[in-house]
Parts: sequence; C-alpha cells; structure tokens
Amino acid sequence: VRTVFRTLFESGKANDFETMATTIADDCEWVMMPNMQKFKGKAACVELCKKGKLSSDKTPDIMTDVATAEWGAFEYMNNGTITKELVHLGALDPSFKLTADDSAIVGKKYSVAVCFVYRIIAEGKISQLHEYLDMEGLKKQFQPPPRP
Repeated sequence: VRTVFRTLFESGKANDFETMATTIADDCEWVMMPNMQKFKGKAACVELCKKGKLSSDKTPDIMTDVATAEWGAFEYMNNGTITKELVHLGALDPSFKLTADDSAIVGKKYSVAVCFVYRIIAEGKISQLHEYLDMEGLKKQFQPPPRP
C-alpha cells in the first residue's frame, strides 16, 4: 500500500507540486527539528518543498515507509552533492552551516539520514510533520581528518 507521504515525496521529487499539495492538510504544520523552524499552512509547506530541491536529484535509499490511518514514519538516506543553493541556506541560517567556509565544499558528495514522523487526519492528508535531519553526521563528513 502506497503511503500518503510516499505520494508527497515522489510527486515533490518529480516537481509535481500540484499532486504534492493534495497530500497536505490546509492547516498543516511542518517543523524542521534541527532548528525548530515551523512552516504553517498548506501554501507554506508546498513552498518549503519547492525550495527544498537543494541537492542533486539522486535516488534516495528508503529505509522505512510505514503508516497507519493516523500516523506515519518515512526514513531515508539522502545521497547527493553539495550545491550553491545549499551553501546559501547555511548563510541564511547558521544552524545549517556545515564548515567555516561552505563555499569550499560545493561539488562534494554527502550522505545524510533524514526521517519524517507525521500525523494523518481523517481525510487522509498530512496535518503535522516533524522532519529530522542528522546535521552532526552531515557536518562530520566535511571536517578535516584528525592530526596524528
């Protein structure tokens, strides 16, 4: 059975934001857990997904995709390449800064664990979504090796 989040995820990846919007409740709240930034309402959540196309389009390694009628969890490894847009995000929000000079890591490959835990309302739409991103694991990939 295809979960509502899988529909959101795959339609967003395909830039089909019209289909993606049908998975989100009008009063949805999306919280980025590393920095507790909140996006409220369908329009704000869709806009977040449009701007979220920050890495190269690699096929993710999906590890968990499970849902009941009331909640779900979706976990995957995001494998990609650091882009200028991702570096720009770090300039806007210090909690997303990866190194002292993120412009030096543009073009470098990365792998980061991402997990979404979400609530589903009776209409089958996502009403609350918490996005967890292993920022420390991501930052460690770009640190210089320890000196002997």
